[in-house]
Amino acid sequence: MTMSAFWGISFYLCVELGIRLLWMPMMHKKGLYFWACCVASLGVLTQPLLVILSAWGPLHNDSPYLAHSLLEISWWMMVVPQSLVLYSRLNLVVWNPDHARYVLYMIIFTTLFVSFPTMGFGISMQSSTEPRRVRFYFIWDKTQVTVFFVQEVIISLLYIVATRRVLQNRATIGDTKKNITAVMQHLIWCNVLVVILDIALLGLSVSNQYFVAGAFRPCVYGVKLRVEFSILNRLVKCLRGQTDMSYPYSSGNSGQSKKQPDDSSWRSTPRDDVRLGTLRHDSEVDSEVNILPPSRSQPHLREGRDRSMESALNKDEILQTTRIEWDSKEREKSRTA
Repeated sequence: MTMSAFWGISFYLCVELGIRLLWMPMMHKKGLYFWACCVASLGVLTQPLLVILSAWGPLHNDSPYLAHSLLEISWWMMVVPQSLVLYSRLNLVVWNPDHARYVLYMIIFTTLFVSFPTMGFGISMQSSTEPRRVRFYFIWDKTQVTVFFVQEVIISLLYIVATRRVLQNRATIGDTKKNITAVMQHLIWCNVLVVILDIALLGLSVSNQYFVAGAFRPCVYGVKLRVEFSILNRLVKCLRGQTDMSYPYSSGNSGQSKKQPDDSSWRSTPRDDVRLGTLRHDSEVDSEVNILPPSRSQPHLREGRDRSMESALNKDEILQTTRIEWDSKEREKSRTA
């Protein structure tokens, strides 16, 4: 009954996530994120079905090699794309390309040197009853669970740290503290839930509860995939809001987009007549921050400065004329004397 409950949760989450992926209007039906979600959800769906068919169904005695091969393929579809889902949205919050590249290298390493050997050892166990090989397989199974647990914890911590920095930068452009706190708490609590589920799965694997762990694993990965789907879409919505608030020509709350200036008018604008348009946070009224030189941006100050310069020049001319006249009078007095 416990295994059936876990499998039922897995089926429900996969069907619900598949509907969201295929019929969400905002979801782009392409890219690494979409296909990683599709493959991971398909793996979560097929893993319980193949376990049932291989343990109690027609694949139990007829073709055990085929059954175990399909089981290992569905396991790979369930586990490896889970990390690719997180990696595909990492560029939202991580602006250093080296950090994202290291995460990709880590995923490639675990795929080549952990997941493929796990599949090979699992298939080869069907033709071996040697106690040493059986013992080695169970040790390796616990090791691979630990490796993928550490990998996903690292990516989750990277999301938390990078998102905190992004939200701090967002606070400088006027976003409310309440909204920032809500997004950060949602991210942290969802990642805490994912870590708790991974720890529970790791505990079942270490305690040699093989069949219960096999039924619990699709449930854990289904919940993780659904939670990560929620997290990543919340981040996309949050950062799109930041972009809309940062640029003056994005659509406002009313849904009406402002007309962008064409390229010809931009090219015909003088170099010293460039203006930076911004959108105020508390309203939809466009305010324009003038970055012109004072002589062009403030005409009244320019006129006042011109008048003051003219008066200064007039004073200089008067003083110069007075000085010349005074010198000529002094020379005449000295000549007369």
